[in-house]
Amino acid sequence: MNLIETGIKKGLIKFDENKNFITYIHQNKKRNYNNPEEKVQAETFLTLVLIYGYPEKRIK
Repeated sequence: MNLIETGIKKGLIKFDENKNFITYIHQNKKRNYNNPEEKVQAETFLTLVLIYGYPEKRIK
């Protein structure tokens, strides 16, 4: 399972039905996932939280 799938399963992120927008649950922030920079940001966020155990509430 990759980080995105794990993040969805753990309720850290969610996508709209077309996977065009990602929502970061803890911030209730919806962003355009078609933007290549957003894909990097999502992977970085999930790496910090899932791999390094960084508290999601401290990430803005």
